[in-house]
Amino acid sequence: MAQGVRLAVLAAILVPALARADPTLPASPDPDLLRTYYDYGVTEYCGLVDMPVHNGFALLRLDQLARGNVAPSADRHARLEALKAVDDEYLDRGLSGQKGWCRTEGADAVRRFITYFRTRHLP
Repeated sequence: MAQGVRLAVLAAILVPALARADPTLPASPDPDLLRTYYDYGVTEYCGLVDMPVHNGFALLRLDQLARGNVAPSADRHARLEALKAVDDEYLDRGLSGQKGWCRTEGADAVRRFITYFRTRHLP
């Protein structure tokens, strides 16, 4: 009986932490650009894209491409890898896990893009 209680307490502690864990993104020569594409994909899946989010994404992406001198082929590769990672994460979470994903990663991505849109600095 005591072991069952311990397992329940352990599960209550670990499950929310696992839900907030960052997904494993594939290795990339430009991990910041990959993260930007991934975050935008999450906002799309969650239905969180509005004009400030989209504009923040577009500005951040263009700034990252210019600063990193990223070739078009590398940009395309990063975009495709991020889309695959978003799809995998969505499939891993399923419909019931999507709500938590949108509340955590989706909300964080929205804040990141809106902050960049307003200030041109990341939080």
